[in-house]
Amino acid sequence: MSLSLDAAISGMLTQQRNIEAIANNLANVNTTAYKRVKIHFQDILDTASVFAALTGPENLADISQSSGVSTASTKRDFAQGALQPSGRLLDFAISGDGFFRVLLDDGSTAYTRAGVFMLDGAGKVATSSGELLDPPLQLPDQFRDLRIEQDGSVTVMRDFTDEELAALDDFAARDGVREVVGQMELARFPNPSGLAAIGNSRYRETPESQAPIFGRPGEDGMGSVFSGWLEASNVDIATEMTGLVMAKRGYQLNLVAYRTIEEMLTKANDVTV
Repeated sequence: MSLSLDAAISGMLTQQRNIEAIANNLANVNTTAYKRVKIHFQDILDTASVFAALTGPENLADISQSSGVSTASTKRDFAQGALQPSGRLLDFAISGDGFFRVLLDDGSTAYTRAGVFMLDGAGKVATSSGELLDPPLQLPDQFRDLRIEQDGSVTVMRDFTDEELAALDDFAARDGVREVVGQMELARFPNPSGLAAIGNSRYRETPESQAPIFGRPGEDGMGSVFSGWLEASNVDIATEMTGLVMAKRGYQLNLVAYRTIEEMLTKANDVTV
């Protein structure tokens, strides 16, 4: 009977974790490049079942006995989020595989798909928290029409210098000069689900994610980068609400089972007394 109580309690605990994960997903439905979290469950074998499975093939039938459920893993779904226009030149979105690499204050490296960037005091592209894009990208004091080419090169329009203007003939275009100011580089992972989240849509490399593979956008399986766009969260409200209802019902069923077993134990104790 104790196994039944353990199973009911474990069911409530795991469904509670599931509800918390779904609530966090819904809270981040408007967070740029947020990736939804999904909890996976596994059966808990009691000690007798494990012993039976290890002592010989003839005892494998006993493995069906279980003492409940536990959380097997918590994984992030790195499916592509929808791209939305932002109107800001320093908003970058990745379409396809890849992450931006940024340098943290302690000198370590993190990875993100949230491409909300700005310029620091030195004119270098950085996150809102001041973490520099790596490789570094520095823009001229005055620029317009920033563009990321298919190969990841970053170009801007600048005004002509006085010398350049003097050399132009009357029929030349006087809009300005387009010049390359940097090269965008992305990183991708064999197993992105193994990355460790460190907050603010940033992730660290782990042994499970394996080492990053670096490359230019559009090459060697890397996605493309677009200026003036942002990647939306990949949370689907309908899916999360359905999962929330199922998790709530699962919790309630386990609670009913627990109370029923408790009543049965109480009655059994009264009879023995």
